[in-house]
Amino acid sequence: MAEKSVFISKMEYPFFEEVHVNIDWFAGFAMSQKRKCQIGLHQNFLMAYPDETILEISSTSLMSLGSRLSAMNLSKRTQKGLTTVESAFQSSRIYSDGVKTVGPFPDYLFLPGRECKKLVKAASGGMYSYMYEFDGMTFYAPAWHISQFYDFLYLSALLEPENKGVKEQLLAEKFTCFTDLATKSLNCQARSAAIFVGLVRAEVIDEVRDYKSYLKLFRTQADGKAAGPQAYEHVQLLYKEKVKLFSEVVPCRFRKADVETYYAEHCSMLTNRKEENNYLDFRCG
Repeated sequence: MAEKSVFISKMEYPFFEEVHVNIDWFAGFAMSQKRKCQIGLHQNFLMAYPDETILEISSTSLMSLGSRLSAMNLSKRTQKGLTTVESAFQSSRIYSDGVKTVGPFPDYLFLPGRECKKLVKAASGGMYSYMYEFDGMTFYAPAWHISQFYDFLYLSALLEPENKGVKEQLLAEKFTCFTDLATKSLNCQARSAAIFVGLVRAEVIDEVRDYKSYLKLFRTQADGKAAGPQAYEHVQLLYKEKVKLFSEVVPCRFRKADVETYYAEHCSMLTNRKEENNYLDFRCG
């Protein structure tokens, strides 16, 4: 059994809610195993939230849109040129243990996302990142919005011309909630996608285009401090490394045998290879 997150878009601040779901876990590195975990997560969630439309965002998503929305694949404009959201994020990290400071890492900005992430993690020496520097802007990791910088990169990237097609498909297919089974980090592309949809539905997405208006939208001052107690409104804070949820954990009712049956009926045409057409919308379209 495993407990996994689903991020639901909301039209009011902070523009998402995190819900946890219990699922039967399928161990192993094969894509089929990861996709079975995805099916169990989505089906159990939809039993409790039948009006939602859910998408996994990762390279192992059952839908090609989920892979295209990955931070490893989304392009991101910088003052020095075009990179990916993942590389922009990782190369901007600053770590500290209270004495020593490491970062940012501008030399890694244009490396592939996975390589950049690996090098930055090795350089961090196990310290936590507490600040980010990107294109002359400074971001912090405030308690009410720890993923503030990551979300800024992801949201602003979706507004850039290079990602117009994937943004339009995301909105046209009316997804309302998102998962990323591969991520345990506090910075999560599924959360960012949920926030993006929430901001679009609330008609305030253009506030993301400017650094100052983005911080104001998320009730943060330029020094990283809260813009008053309203910054904590409807915010799910960490408590002992776990999110304090607003909703009950969704129980596991769609069990392992149900997932196996679903996979055999709907996904038998898929392979375990990472190929451009190895998604349900390609094989069943």
